[in-house]
Amino acid sequence: MRIIFIRHGDPDYEHDTVTKKGLREVEALTERVSKWENVKAFYTSPLGRAQDTIAPSLKKMGREQETLNWLQEFYYPAKDPETGKDHIMWDMKPEYFTKNDDYFNKDLWMKTDFIKSADGEKYYKMVCDGIDSILSRYGYHRNGMMYSVEKPVPNPNWNNPVPKWHLTPVKKLEDENTLVFTCHLGVMFVIISHLLNISPMVLWQGFYVAPTSITILNTEERSEGSAYFRIERLGDTSHLKEAGEKISSSGYFSDVLQEV
Repeated sequence: MRIIFIRHGDPDYEHDTVTKKGLREVEALTERVSKWENVKAFYTSPLGRAQDTIAPSLKKMGREQETLNWLQEFYYPAKDPETGKDHIMWDMKPEYFTKNDDYFNKDLWMKTDFIKSADGEKYYKMVCDGIDSILSRYGYHRNGMMYSVEKPVPNPNWNNPVPKWHLTPVKKLEDENTLVFTCHLGVMFVIISHLLNISPMVLWQGFYVAPTSITILNTEERSEGSAYFRIERLGDTSHLKEAGEKISSSGYFSDVLQEV
């Protein structure tokens, strides 16, 4: 199983679409995505900036998408601990979240007062149930912190020692269930936190992916009938470099390294 996440293009939040720069990013993205073969399905956030990002690729490929409401940005406001005003639960200052170890615990982060003020556990479960329902369509069923595989493909790595620390590379693109999700930074990290069994706060606060970036997860199926997800690429923007387009820093509080 392969999952590909696409973050929407440089956002025009006021009009819920992409900026002029975002349109250039989408053009470069479309050249890349339209070359992908054997994608089983495309899933998209209902928000305009995500829809506008993937639409040109779908048109060029002659493909359709399924819009999923739970893929919308994870914007469920909590009470800001300093001002008492509503605030995005995952946009916190380090001076606050680093004082409480519970934020870094996969089970306790949602029990903190700040997250509880947004009913965060409810919305987190909604997204987790959403992605698990999609995976179940393709025979991957959540089983504890792993996934049971309904129809495992014979694999020489099953139950064998790993020679020289490397698995035998047996997967082929045409044999894979590849699913593409076009969505947003916040909700993407929620899904990844569920797949990897870590607190989303670790991802929200410690990682950044730029607009139109590509993030890929694969299952490593080292035992018959069992699968665990692993990140292959995070925030890949090589299509922007090839197009001579600078990387957007939208959602980042620092300067992005530019290599164009």
